[in-house]
Amino acid sequence: MNQVRLPKVSVAVIGLVVASVFHTTPVLGAILTRQEFSGDFTLVDATTPFLTNFLPEESEYSGFVVYSKDGTLSDWELSVNNLDLNLKRGSSNGSNLTPDVDFELDSGFNWSLVIDFGIAFDAPRYTLERISGSQITLTGEVGRAGTYIYQDSAANITLSSSSISVPEPNSLVGILFGVGAIAFSRKAGETKSEA
Repeated sequence: MNQVRLPKVSVAVIGLVVASVFHTTPVLGAILTRQEFSGDFTLVDATTPFLTNFLPEESEYSGFVVYSKDGTLSDWELSVNNLDLNLKRGSSNGSNLTPDVDFELDSGFNWSLVIDFGIAFDAPRYTLERISGSQITLTGEVGRAGTYIYQDSAANITLSSSSISVPEPNSLVGILFGVGAIAFSRKAGETKSEA
């Protein structure tokens, strides 16, 4: 009699473990917004003659940001052709400096992405901002040399947004663990019953 009840008890305990995993992890299927952008920049300001002569007047750019409703940044990428700028999550500067990335979401449309390699050491800082539905600016700071601003107009901007559902890894692990443990318990129960 005890041999038959034992698997049921273990299944109940496993059920409690699975339930606690679901209770302590975020909701399965968190919604993230992926915003892709591309277009043409025009240099509108450079604080020093050196930068004015050095930087291209125009440049194409592209990239994306992935963020949650509360403004948490999950992934990003920024490329500017004529500046030879190709930055992405996990990238580093030529001197192996990893950027300090700050992302702020004012609304569902306006955001600011700051990629800072340490301005105090003359390393660059890039601030990409979506000011409105029709304008993106790139401000580059290059230490003591000054700053430059590239600006996009409504005529050139291409922007697309999509919401994607991303399963929570902890919840998936909990499901797999629970299903596997229940299957194992049932097989063990069948073996004991046959004996």
